[in-house]
Amino acid sequence: MKKSTISGAVRLLSASLALSCLAAPVLAADYSPYPKAGIYDASDKGFERVLTVKPDGKFTLEVSEKGKAGNLRSGSGEGKLSDAPGGWNFSEGRCTMTLKRAAGGMQLHVEACAGSWGDVPFDGKYAYQGEEVAAAPAKPALVAAAPKVAAPAPATSTMPAPAAEPAGAATTATMPTNTMSLSRKEWKDKWGSVTAEFITGHFVQVLAQRSSDNPTGPGLDHYSNAAVIVDTINDYEKASAAEMAKPPLRQYVLPLPVVTAKEGVKFETECSYGKSAMAFVISVDSYGKGNILNRKRVSGWMLDSKLQLTEVKPASKVKCPQTSAFY
Repeated sequence: MKKSTISGAVRLLSASLALSCLAAPVLAADYSPYPKAGIYDASDKGFERVLTVKPDGKFTLEVSEKGKAGNLRSGSGEGKLSDAPGGWNFSEGRCTMTLKRAAGGMQLHVEACAGSWGDVPFDGKYAYQGEEVAAAPAKPALVAAAPKVAAPAPATSTMPAPAAEPAGAATTATMPTNTMSLSRKEWKDKWGSVTAEFITGHFVQVLAQRSSDNPTGPGLDHYSNAAVIVDTINDYEKASAAEMAKPPLRQYVLPLPVVTAKEGVKFETECSYGKSAMAFVISVDSYGKGNILNRKRVSGWMLDSKLQLTEVKPASKVKCPQTSAFY
């Protein structure tokens, strides 16, 4: 009887070890050295605190004081987290940040970061709010019901609604959606506005980033990137940190022409196409003999009735007044 009992125990132990070996690869595949990606919030009555963590461990931390506009304090930090016992940490110079696992989120603590991030209280329990919102187009009904989004009042809109392109007047090509995924804060801090309009309760902006190139010739400008964004809020200065961490409703890459050092890119705005007032043209400027400015239209653009970025071909079909603003 003892021999049978020992033999059975050996068989059970062998089976247990086999199951453990089979489970090990699964556990290894699920392991991540970074916290769960998404948005974490630790706002209270005095400050808004938002921590955004990317899947690769990179993070942004935004803290802003609540209250009436004025001398309100704010601070921000960014970096990449490293795995640590019980959580994660980050260090840069004397500035250190630690994250510890806590129920429903994480406990955050910083030391010696005021000099580089700002003199604001970063510490607190940051509750998980969900994954970072992707820049996917929403159905009109869902846009209207989106929480915490204040759409501009219709009375403030002076622009007519975009209409479908005139039949037979020109050919158009709609740009693919969701070609970018930047937060509202990134758009505000790193891009310059070329033109903006209110259209059917949405705020539409054409934005660009100037290039470091130094073109020769007065009034010539080089740009490294251009884009069009559509959003349901227009005052990013008054938006909360949580709202600024989210992307706009739609984001489109705007193709730019390749120019030489003696050429510059120009945006002709305040243009129209058909019944739509939200249209613009991208041109290339250069100086010829006698410093005569030559302007060549490269592409024409508009928003269609579904707020999709649409190219108008030929670009000459877009009408721009002589007093059109140039950028």
